[in-house]
Amino acid sequence: MRLLTSITVAALSGLAAAAASQQSADVFILDSKQQQQTSREVPRLPKEVVRHILLQRTSRDNYGSDLRDIPSSIDTEAAISFLVKYGKSPAPLFSQTETSDPSQLVVILEGITAENAGPLKESLAKSSQRAAFAISDPPSKVANDRLMSLFQNLGIAAPKQCDLVSAINPVNGDCWTGSSSVVKYDVQKSPEALDTLVDNLSRLNKFISSGDLEALLVLMPESSRSSKLNQWSVKAATGASDLRRRFNSETVIADDSVRGAANAATQPPVSRPTKSPLQTAAKKAIPQCFTSEKSCVDQTGNCSGHGQCVNKWGGKNGSTEAGGASCFVCKCLATMDNRPGAQAKGDKSLHWGGNMCQKEDVSMQFWLIAGSTIALIGAITFAIGLLFEVGEEKMPGVLGAGVVRGSSAK
Repeated sequence: MRLLTSITVAALSGLAAAAASQQSADVFILDSKQQQQTSREVPRLPKEVVRHILLQRTSRDNYGSDLRDIPSSIDTEAAISFLVKYGKSPAPLFSQTETSDPSQLVVILEGITAENAGPLKESLAKSSQRAAFAISDPPSKVANDRLMSLFQNLGIAAPKQCDLVSAINPVNGDCWTGSSSVVKYDVQKSPEALDTLVDNLSRLNKFISSGDLEALLVLMPESSRSSKLNQWSVKAATGASDLRRRFNSETVIADDSVRGAANAATQPPVSRPTKSPLQTAAKKAIPQCFTSEKSCVDQTGNCSGHGQCVNKWGGKNGSTEAGGASCFVCKCLATMDNRPGAQAKGDKSLHWGGNMCQKEDVSMQFWLIAGSTIALIGAITFAIGLLFEVGEEKMPGVLGAGVVRGSSAK
């Protein structure tokens, strides 16, 4: 009997240890919509799907949309539904207007326990913010470091010296180089990071409620630190170049391509022309705000030469108030049209648009042509209708009587 009891206790202890080792990681999505769960049960997602959600929300080139490294054990349709539900909303397909999407922030906190996460979860609960989903199999610290290396190669990881107070401010140039930023802190080594997040949660909610920021908090449990899962994905890529290489590896090479590659190998390399600063800045993501006028001028090429950098949060004439925040953006102006034949046609000025004033604004010409076309079609339709109405009118009674008498006399 004692032997059976000891075996039962050992089995239960083993199950408890296995359950503790498989503790899930809660993920909170903080946005202006504040997604509410329809049920009390929090969905549990595999780490491979969560990795794609993080990439889709933060990467600028849609690296999170490639689901080829999802294991066959995971239903692809279910993975796509989770990506649509928890990922970033896609831009309209045929939209030509510039959309100011909120900046994306991902905060990964390692070493979370039930004790140290209590104040944070209580503060989130006061704001009616519950965990959006949980990672069913959180990987180890090694996997988290590799994931940060991937974000570093994509150019969206914040510097290691970036503190949490600066990270939650999307205007801060020390932690933000574009429209997204990813930071990671170890709560066991830096417990002040968790306290700082709790103290600045109201400040974070102000950026979120104004539509300037969306945040995703990943609470990695302490039990996952020594997990045997050393990758976020079975076929995890180590950087942006690996992702591009995987896409290019599926391209079929024709005979002409092989001959062209052989000829290119025998020819000396051709020197490529250097790109202008404006072309380099156009390929990079332009932040919504610049902290200084100099950074605005340098990164936008002085608004492409078609405008000027002004502080939209300043006072009159763009002046910055004492102690106030700065947000320098491009204000597009009209320029003289020096193209050949422009003066002869009567076109004296050009209007510009875009976040760098790099696009010609043709809305005036569009509405002029569209309005003239609609007016012309309306006039032609009215004239045709008027002709039909005149043709369908009956003849006067006097003319009708004359016709009847003439026919009776015959």
